[in-house]
Amino acid sequence: MSLDFDDLQELLWGFASHRVITVAGRVGILTRMAQGSATPDELAGALGLDPLATGKVVRALTALGLLESAGGGAYQMVATLTPHFIPGPEAWTPFLEHSHALYDRWAASLEPWLRGEPWTTQPRGREGTRVFGAAMQAMGAQVARMAAEHIDLAGVRRLLDVGGGFGQYARALCARKPDIEPTVLDRPEVVDLAREALAGTEWEGRIAFIGGDYHEADYGDGYDLVLNANILHQEPAERAAAIIRRSAAALAPGGRVVVLDFAIDDERHAPLLGTLFAVNMRSLGDTHTSPAITGWMEASGLARVERLDFNRHRWLIIGHRE
Repeated sequence: MSLDFDDLQELLWGFASHRVITVAGRVGILTRMAQGSATPDELAGALGLDPLATGKVVRALTALGLLESAGGGAYQMVATLTPHFIPGPEAWTPFLEHSHALYDRWAASLEPWLRGEPWTTQPRGREGTRVFGAAMQAMGAQVARMAAEHIDLAGVRRLLDVGGGFGQYARALCARKPDIEPTVLDRPEVVDLAREALAGTEWEGRIAFIGGDYHEADYGDGYDLVLNANILHQEPAERAAAIIRRSAAALAPGGRVVVLDFAIDDERHAPLLGTLFAVNMRSLGDTHTSPAITGWMEASGLARVERLDFNRHRWLIIGHRE
């Protein structure tokens, strides 16, 4: 890819695009626009915002493709995004909050990290874990539905979702095949919050949980499918390979390990999201290549490893136990 000055200028202003979108989510603009058209002045009045600032942000959101003109000076959210900002447990707003905080940490830590200093992190307490879990549920639910359409569920009855959070991937797979018996493995504090989040819903008591560290907990055995969704990138290569080994060992004959994660080419040059996410994982993890994941599967005794690129940023890599 060859860049000129204008291309570089747009990339450098990407931080402003991020802030416009995340702050618009934080102050309620995106949620309000998902509910119907409004003029900037109407938005400002309803949300207690400054009219001049609101007008400029609304026009920037239009240039970014989130909003469009509705005529008569009013704007509306584009139809494809509207479902993602309707209030509810899968609305994207918690993920925008997470994203906003994430890039605050980038601003404070990226340069010191490059100079050899630790990337500053704060341990998550219960509330931090809840906020992170809600953000992952909000974004994960969208990805999970897309992924579920591409996973062959023939013969799948028992499912283990490793690092499955609030069960968003397990639920998406069960929606396609209601007789699946799902188990989610995650840290005890996450399991506690997941049970709270599912209380009173159709999923209460439907999803079994194992509370523990996925590097140490007993996975059990006899599963038809073990899902590793967005967890390998949290680990360096050796620990990621160990997760694959433990997942493979938990399979019934004929079962499969399915890895869902960010895609990156063999040279680690593209796509952009994969390379940026590798930076985001700093020294803790990485965006792992397809040959690496395939090799870990084959070393774990899995055969007929296949890769499916189900969108431009993510892939499914599937290994079979004979």
